[in-house]
This record gives sequence, C-alpha cells and structure tokens, in this order.
Amino acid sequence: MGRGLYIPTKSTAENGSPALDYFTYSSSIADYLKSASLVISHAGSGSIFETLRLGKPLIVVVNEDLMDNHQSELAEELAERKHLYCARPQTLYKTISDMDPGSLVPYQPGDAKPVAELIYRYLGFPED
Repeated sequence: MGRGLYIPTKSTAENGSPALDYFTYSSSIADYLKSASLVISHAGSGSIFETLRLGKPLIVVVNEDLMDNHQSELAEELAERKHLYCARPQTLYKTISDMDPGSLVPYQPGDAKPVAELIYRYLGFPED
C-alpha cells in the first residue's frame, strides 16, 4: 500500500482464509507472491518482473502523479503484449471485473548475454 492513508477492509474467503492481503511494506514479498492467485501492484519494474516470473496474474496500477513516468511506459508495453493488465486508480474496479486471467500470455525472460557481450566488446574488455 505504500504510505497511503487508506486502509482496506480485510475480507475472508468462504473457507475462512484471507481473501485479500495487503501490507504497507515488506522486505521480501516473495512469499506473498507465491501464495497469491492475483497480484495488484504498483508499476515498479522489480515488482512487475518478480510477479511475471512466478506466472501470477498481475494488474499494475500506474501512479499518474510521477513525472517522466517510465513506469507507465513499461506497464503499458507489457499490457499490450498481454503479459499483464494495466489500470489507473479510477479504472481498477472495471479492470478486475472485466479481466480474463486465461487470456494472459506467459512472460518469457530474454537472454541478456548477447547484449552484455556487445557492451563488453565496445568497452574493450577481454572476451572469455
């Protein structure tokens, strides 16, 4: 939730387990992500790619108040490629209502080695 003032109401599923989990800060969200059936996150690249690598359905809510909003560009590009859903605070409810997690395309991380090798050659580092 970050530093916002709004505190959501915790709800429970029919079996008594939490239907919604939230927190203001966690040093590691890995356990939360692994157990989630849906992740709603800010548009930080770390949060996005950690969730996508786990294959979890993801809705990214873009903070429109940021200047030079590169987070928006990343979220919108990944949404266009159908890896996640992108929402704004005012469209989040509709996004949740309309989403079809089965329509998402699994994210396949790229291989950074060729790019790293090119940079190393350009900088004059010896090749392995």
